[in-house]
Amino acid sequence: MMAIAMSAQGEGEWQKHESKADELRGSSGGTYYSYIVPGLGGFMIYGFDTYQYFLISDSGQFNIDAGYSQFAGSYAGVTVLVGIYDDGGQLKEKFKMWLDRVDNKGNCIVRTRDAGSMSNPVGQKGKVKKIFNALQSDGGYVRIIAERFQRTDFDLKIPPYKE
Repeated sequence: MMAIAMSAQGEGEWQKHESKADELRGSSGGTYYSYIVPGLGGFMIYGFDTYQYFLISDSGQFNIDAGYSQFAGSYAGVTVLVGIYDDGGQLKEKFKMWLDRVDNKGNCIVRTRDAGSMSNPVGQKGKVKKIFNALQSDGGYVRIIAERFQRTDFDLKIPPYKE
């Protein structure tokens, strides 16, 4: 009974944000979207046409692995398990993805690699497209699980985005 209570996710909500360009910092500004569950963390995207996303842990660090790639050089990040579910809560598809650690964020933010097609993990864009298609559908949800360091797993259930 205790394990069920600990793994239950609270309700989150989608938010649409506008950021202003900052010439000094070199940021272009624009619209971004986030799905946040208080106490757990969230999922953030720049839009459904930019095939990149971030995961943010509000409660503990992701369990970061380090490695080396001939094309990407050294890297650190986490493998996440992604499930796409239908309206009835039945798993339609599952796959694993590599997400890079975002520097200077205390291992609490990971993201898809944005280093060009030659350096991004094979199949990343197609997997992100599947996630985004599910998040733009009329039902179902996407679930993402990632290990955290000395904590329970980050386990986020994301419903479709509604304006």
